[in-house]
Amino acid sequence: MNKDLPKTIKDIFTNPDPVIWKGVWLETLKILLEDIKLLNMWNELLNIIKNNHRENKHLNINQYIKWELKAFVAQIIKLKKDDVDLDTFKILLTKYLLKKNLNLDEKLILEIYNSVYEN
Repeated sequence: MNKDLPKTIKDIFTNPDPVIWKGVWLETLKILLEDIKLLNMWNELLNIIKNNHRENKHLNINQYIKWELKAFVAQIIKLKKDDVDLDTFKILLTKYLLKKNLNLDEKLILEIYNSVYEN
């Protein structure tokens, strides 16, 4: 895990449940957490989720962040498992992000793709 990740990210993904996080799930999570090029993505995502919580107060902030981050990672894993090409990855991830009101820059989406598919 990258030492420069926000503490919240580290707290959520330290010691992941081995029942769920194994095989491609764990491999992809490790890639996302270790790639220094994705630090900006994690910080941006965390800020967006915190801002979105104002309109989604059905969970406390920490639970909401945990829920949204794990769902985001699961979406990346699904796309990785489906072995989609870059264009399909961008389209499907963008649709997911819009549905969740997580507006990540296209450059960050490309960095995610490159990180997950190059490692």
